[in-house]
Amino acid sequence: MNRLSFSFLLLSGIVLAPMAASAQDYDMFPSKAAAEQRAKELKCSGVFAMGKDWMPCQNFDAYQKAVSKEK
Repeated sequence: MNRLSFSFLLLSGIVLAPMAASAQDYDMFPSKAAAEQRAKELKCSGVFAMGKDWMPCQNFDAYQKAVSKEK
């Protein structure tokens, strides 16, 4: 791999990582009902607790797959 390719990959990770984190923050809800509504939008089923908040989909792996398909 040449230096330019390596630099591009490194910068892509730095740029994309904050976007993934913000998607997760955006999809944390104080109510189970709100997370269920977002799950419908993501076309996944179920919700799961994340601390005191709720997230859409049956688990975090399912959530990540659903978010990646949304783009």
